[in-house]
Amino acid sequence: MGRRYAEQQEALPEVTARQFATLLILAVTWGCSFVLIKVMSEGGMGGPAIASMRTALGFATIVPIVLFNRGQLRQERRTWVSLAGLGLFNFAMPWTIFGVAAGYVPSGAAAIVNSTAPLWVTLITVFAMKQESVSGLKAVGVALGFAGVVVLMGDDLGNIGGAATLSLLMIMVATLCYGCSALYIRRTMAGVPPVVVAGGQIGFATLFLAPVALLSGSYSGVDWNGQVLLSAVLLGAIGSGFGPIAYMGLIQQVGALKASVVTYLIPPVGVLLGWLLLNEQVGWNMIAGLGLILLGVSLTQELIKGFVRPVREPVVVTPSGGE
Repeated sequence: MGRRYAEQQEALPEVTARQFATLLILAVTWGCSFVLIKVMSEGGMGGPAIASMRTALGFATIVPIVLFNRGQLRQERRTWVSLAGLGLFNFAMPWTIFGVAAGYVPSGAAAIVNSTAPLWVTLITVFAMKQESVSGLKAVGVALGFAGVVVLMGDDLGNIGGAATLSLLMIMVATLCYGCSALYIRRTMAGVPPVVVAGGQIGFATLFLAPVALLSGSYSGVDWNGQVLLSAVLLGAIGSGFGPIAYMGLIQQVGALKASVVTYLIPPVGVLLGWLLLNEQVGWNMIAGLGLILLGVSLTQELIKGFVRPVREPVVVTPSGGE
């Protein structure tokens, strides 16, 4: 099954209007995720509860899709063990971090820092795995990207132990989890269908998070009003359920390079929605940090070069921290 699936990836057509629309919908959906997390946090829901609820609703949403493709569930035991580990490091831990950080940083800032995962991928492949040589542009890209995080912190740098600064640093840890997970998926999941990769991770994350959320009392102070309930449903069912499946399918259809454009659309969408819906201030440091990070990520992924001439497909990092 794995070989047949891999062979289907060789010929990828140009992006159609429908696929481009899917890309834009994903950008808006995942850009909204940071606002929805903020609403749930302000409604009294703790980080583990936010993460648990979104995984549970996301998994419930995609169960019918998984069952429809149940023939693809016949995978080796080591694949399921790997998916369990990915469920912890690629979903449970990062999503809990984003839930906790939402109580201390604007949703727009979280959306911006969420886009740094490709920077970690570059550092790991060059220095830890020694699989690639670092070019001048990639080195500049990594430097610009992390400089953007420093600029984003702005005045908070004077209070390095403050809650806002520590929260942004913790989000960097979450994106490091994304980067490591993306590299692991690339090396071990090449022949595994997207519905199994996405469904397996979300399913295991649901099992890990449910007892943690209940035992930690993360639900105890929740004001179950309409806004919180609607945010939970939208974040879980659409952003964490249909979103990953649609993105994996998009990669299958048009390739990782073109699908990765959504990474660059999510941060500005998140900043705009935070300003429109939550009345968050957009200061110079947020705009400058956004520009530096996106420029840095585009250089490390060779995005501009990739649209001019073919380059190696980038490591797929599902842009779902907020998603």
